[in-house]
Amino acid sequence: MKGYKCRRCEYAFYDGDDMPYCPACESESLELLDSDFTPIKEDIILEGHHIHPKFMDNENGKGQIFRITKKEHSILHGKIMNWIWEEICDEEKEEIIKVIIKKSKEFIGVKE
Repeated sequence: MKGYKCRRCEYAFYDGDDMPYCPACESESLELLDSDFTPIKEDIILEGHHIHPKFMDNENGKGQIFRITKKEHSILHGKIMNWIWEEICDEEKEEIIKVIIKKSKEFIGVKE
């Protein structure tokens, strides 16, 4: 098995497929990692996942919570972002992209 890092969402993982893709965001744009790559023991760490995510107006975290592995949790959050993007109408995507770029640059301290 080889270690990969997704260029799109930066998720790192092992995969034995001839044609691997990111399990978090389904991108095929991957970077092959060095042979000494050791992922976190994500398969044994359990976390609680809110079926109605906190960032979707559920600030108190009320509702169903399921225990899943850290790896599954990372993958699921990546998929949620993809699902949200799929639901945004094409006419709004360009403006949303501009806002995300602006806010991302502000967050990391990049000045225009």
